[in-house]
Amino acid sequence: MLRQDLPLDIRLMNFTSRALVWLFVLGALAATGNWLLQRPWWSIRSVRVEGVLQHVSATSLRSQALPRVQGNWFTVSLGAVQQAFEQVPWVRKAVVQRVWPLSLLVRLQEQQPLALWLDATGNAVGLVNAQGESFEANLGEVQDLGLPRFFGPPASQQQVTAMYRDLQQRFAPLRWRIARLGLGAQGDWQVQIAQGPSIDLGTDDDAQAFAERLQRFVRLEPGVAAHYGRAVVSADLRYANGFAVKLAKDDNDAAKAAQGARGTSRGTGSRGKSRGAR
Repeated sequence: MLRQDLPLDIRLMNFTSRALVWLFVLGALAATGNWLLQRPWWSIRSVRVEGVLQHVSATSLRSQALPRVQGNWFTVSLGAVQQAFEQVPWVRKAVVQRVWPLSLLVRLQEQQPLALWLDATGNAVGLVNAQGESFEANLGEVQDLGLPRFFGPPASQQQVTAMYRDLQQRFAPLRWRIARLGLGAQGDWQVQIAQGPSIDLGTDDDAQAFAERLQRFVRLEPGVAAHYGRAVVSADLRYANGFAVKLAKDDNDAAKAAQGARGTSRGTGSRGKSRGAR
């Protein structure tokens, strides 16, 4: 009897039998493969860490990250290992890959602190990195770095960082270093120069007008201080066609301003009110 002449029920039975055999074979192979993958032969022998690290210690990695590495070389979740390393203080980013024989390679990028972040009471509560991201770490490790202090509304770290970069460039001709920079609730900016004046910059809603006010002040400030023979203690740049300054009364007044005084004044007369031309 030819194959094609077999009754339908017999053909179905043959097909079902072959399918069951293949399913059994595949199941056996999967079970065997899983058994083999679970053998201690595949245990991870080493975890190699690479990166330029100053604040991340081998001790912290061994105590905080390595205990969370679960599984062997084949079964370990690289995503879970990445998360474990990124939760170690001072680690910004981790890239994990398998390396034969039976090793893991972890490349770490450490946080680069740019500034301290202040809360509404003026206390440092965290750090801001070079990308404008907030992160937590032991503040005692950066107390000698002379980091500037940022403050502003919640989640405004990147906005404040961007303004900091912009002001650094604009103040470069004066060789000023920013000690403190903040964004007010109404969008107004205040900056304190290290050993220099505190400046009310106003808002930057009109980017062109904001840039023009800054450019005018940077151009004219040295002449104002030289003309009166006294340092500028504070400045108010919120005027459309000029700016107001408060001059130090004496050397003691200038020294107080250098310690971080943030008061501003629209001084007149002997206080040294100056309006620069466009």
